[in-house]
Amino acid sequence: MHKSCKGFTLVETVIALSLLLFVTTILLPAITQVMMERQNQALKSHAQQLLNKEMGNQEPVIEKAVVVEGVEYKVLRSHNENGVMKICIQWHDYMGRKAERCGYYKNSETKPRLYDY
Repeated sequence: MHKSCKGFTLVETVIALSLLLFVTTILLPAITQVMMERQNQALKSHAQQLLNKEMGNQEPVIEKAVVVEGVEYKVLRSHNENGVMKICIQWHDYMGRKAERCGYYKNSETKPRLYDY
């Protein structure tokens, strides 16, 4: 009888599938993490835009909530004894972490200083 040498053996197929499963198991969490951080950067960008808008707004409201694309941002205003206005935007990112972006300015300043922490 003539033996056919075409195709893969069962052992080769099992090894290839095991290797594919191993690589997928290693890479999937890393790819998911990168995608979540990309979405969190979009949230941070929305917070920065909201902060820029609030810096030009002279509302006397101390605290308010603003919803942008389904995410709630909390706007907090405070004054200190030197007449410096502090505006902070707080939100929770897609990983459940609390994030904050703040800006400080005096009424006479033309450019607000922004601090990220």
